[in-house]
Amino acid sequence: TNDFDPDLRRAVLSSSNKREKVIRQLLTYAHLLELDGLNIDFENVYLADSHLLVQFLRELTPLAHAEGLTVSVDITVPSTSPNWSLVYDRPAIAEIVDYVALMAYDEHWAASPVAGSVASLPWTEAGILATLESVPAKKLLLGLPFYTRLWEEHTLPGGGAKVTSTAYSMSRARVFLEQNSLEPTFDPSSGQNYVSLSLPGITLRLWLEDHASLQARLGLVKKYQLAGVASWQRGYAEPWVWELLAENLGTRQ
Repeated sequence: TNDFDPDLRRAVLSSSNKREKVIRQLLTYAHLLELDGLNIDFENVYLADSHLLVQFLRELTPLAHAEGLTVSVDITVPSTSPNWSLVYDRPAIAEIVDYVALMAYDEHWAASPVAGSVASLPWTEAGILATLESVPAKKLLLGLPFYTRLWEEHTLPGGGAKVTSTAYSMSRARVFLEQNSLEPTFDPSSGQNYVSLSLPGITLRLWLEDHASLQARLGLVKKYQLAGVASWQRGYAEPWVWELLAENLGTRQ
């Protein structure tokens, strides 16, 4: 990990010796842990280092394939952000690796000034379409969020509200609903089930990642004939998730 530090990333990617060392370490761990593949998740990289990221993948992928390993790379939804989106040379990356995983989440991120879904269905579909302009469907994995955020809107004395959020796993969100006797309602704008709870001086909001939202996301995988799915993260999912994935995707999950 580089802890999202672009300077540390540059220090490694700009050195052929360091790239080789990292690659050998990854292949060694893959062998020791009997892994099926490697997933590369480089985020917050200087736009000027885009070619270095591609070069790293060019060096890694054939060596990984020689060991029988699959290589996938995580990318963000296309945007105008240099370090977080434009840095990904999507056509070049897709040509090199086996799969490209679209991180289709954090439409509303942890410090978002307004409450909202982690990944509304319209936003997710728009992200798929934008990505398909440079990545073939046969290589594209849709990233599924197995988490949501509990939003707190604190009323300020002079008007307005201060917004904060806490990440919730699927099970933690379910328990929150049960403890507060909340019944979700369908929110057409996000395409998801939604709950809110008004308390003195504070309003709580939650857009649910549940059976309905996951089924809808899998519908997008089928609609655009994508290669499959990825997720963040495994530990946030409830057991029924894996059954639903198997039913919809079979061995391609």
